[in-house]
Amino acid sequence: MPGMISASCATPATRNWRAADGSVVAVETRERLRLLHAPDDLFELVLDVRRYPGFIPQITAMRVLKEAHDGPLTDLTAEARVRYKFVAERFTSRVRADAVHRTIDVSFVSGPFRVLENAWRFHALSDGSTLVDFTIKAEFRNAILQMLLEGNRDRAGRILIGKFSAEAEQRCEPAGDPSKDLAEEIDALS
Repeated sequence: MPGMISASCATPATRNWRAADGSVVAVETRERLRLLHAPDDLFELVLDVRRYPGFIPQITAMRVLKEAHDGPLTDLTAEARVRYKFVAERFTSRVRADAVHRTIDVSFVSGPFRVLENAWRFHALSDGSTLVDFTIKAEFRNAILQMLLEGNRDRAGRILIGKFSAEAEQRCEPAGDPSKDLAEEIDALS
């Protein structure tokens, strides 16, 4: 079973950050999903950026430019080549991961964005499954690309989470009880 969305996770939150004149500055989307895999396995899957082109078709190439480890902390800089419809771009981001707290934060270094930030949080649930909180905030420098992003903002987060969920089904052992209602536990993590 790929992903379960409990009642407390069902609605993705999408916000537009606006400038003083009312124009959209950045689009932020949040996805929350219970996955039937262990949090450490999902953390490792998301941190394994080199394998993204194998399961996210929009990422055509990925290379790690710099990588450092300090105990449970990983800091890396990676360059991605992406293609969506008629657009092909390249961008560089910095990834900071903390294995103890199961957090991954990504920030923009260079490329077509004015803003690109995303955050992953992997919460262990009592049955061994994981509550994944994913947030992405983005703004393109190019107005046409920004309009494309705004028009697809609701789909973008769901598609990305769906790709990771499907990859987890292939790479990670199952964990948790799909029949167990963990809504109260999930609500307490909000």
